[in-house]
Amino acid sequence: MRIALLRYQVSAPGGAEATLINLARGLAGAGHEVTVYGKDAAEAAHKLLGPGVDFVPVPVWGGKTARVLSFALNVRRRLQQTPGQLVFSLERTLSPQVYRAGDGCHREWLRRRAPYLTPLARLGQEFSLFHRVLLWLEQRLFTDPRLLRVIANSRQVEREIKEHYGLAPEKIRVIYNGLDHRKFQPGAEPETKALKSRLGLADKGKVVLFVGSGFVRKGLAYLLEAFAGLKDRDSLLWVVGKGRSGRYQQMAQRLKVADRVRFWGAQADTVSFYQAATVLALPTIYDPCSNVVLEALGCGCPVVTTAANGAGEFITPGNNGAILTVPHDTAALGLALEEYLHRGRDPEVRRAAATAVAHLNWERTVAQTLEVLAEADAVKEKMIPSR
Repeated sequence: MRIALLRYQVSAPGGAEATLINLARGLAGAGHEVTVYGKDAAEAAHKLLGPGVDFVPVPVWGGKTARVLSFALNVRRRLQQTPGQLVFSLERTLSPQVYRAGDGCHREWLRRRAPYLTPLARLGQEFSLFHRVLLWLEQRLFTDPRLLRVIANSRQVEREIKEHYGLAPEKIRVIYNGLDHRKFQPGAEPETKALKSRLGLADKGKVVLFVGSGFVRKGLAYLLEAFAGLKDRDSLLWVVGKGRSGRYQQMAQRLKVADRVRFWGAQADTVSFYQAATVLALPTIYDPCSNVVLEALGCGCPVVTTAANGAGEFITPGNNGAILTVPHDTAALGLALEEYLHRGRDPEVRRAAATAVAHLNWERTVAQTLEVLAEADAVKEKMIPSR
């Protein structure tokens, strides 16, 4: 097959971009002709994608909203110059044959976000041109008869798309992200002890770990409140991720836990943090399927997250973590943290965490994706009128 893979940005340090790279390499490795379309400079994109994957730069311009629209319009023009490809988009674009909803359902995100906004902010969200454009693109995408298949990265996202857009069940498949188990794996106890020492943690020290960018959406404020109420006054909270931390540092000061909270900033290597932590906490307002949760579980770290996170599908409460009904229930969050600060280093808990995601790998994800692309390609061929 000749496959056109669409993603706004190849080089951003996010889960969607990592997924793009793994899919592009895997599909090319399976013998298919793969071309990635994105806004990056060609040299930087080629370096990330590796040999065997072509890249076509797509011009974008203007502010945030204009960039979204210009990418959708300009990538369509680029595709028209090379007809015959199966168009596989990881972005809300115009008329792909296959769409991977790795960013979730925007309409659902706005619905879940609204209760946490002030009345003025809710009004701003309602009339935001950026959100209007994304909703228009999403509506057009899911109702376009030329869309042959949709890939959701969790059962949660599958339900949301069906609920909001009435997509026919036969058009949608659930394919979870892969996980590199050579990287994300439990550490042996002697190695973990040395690792803790390197991170400045005592051997018996207990750490609640938060990993993620976008501190508001990921619920860091709720985590700080719950952490401040813990009975265990010796535990630590480590925050790893890119974001403006000033507000949260002030909050830690106000809650009198600043001496137990450390902001690490963005880290290229998160494995050591997962392996050293006692429990990962991600009280997110909305996540289609958080890679952070899958990575932590792969490293044997139990997870406390919310019912608004598709990655919760890998958590068995009381076994390898806990699932909160809502992110702002700091009492329930505190109880879950207390439980796993006590049990989080138990070998049975660590084993249950790793086992939950043991079947995830990129080879399987690529193979399942290829099956969906082949289905769509077969349908596409039938739709081409005979000459």
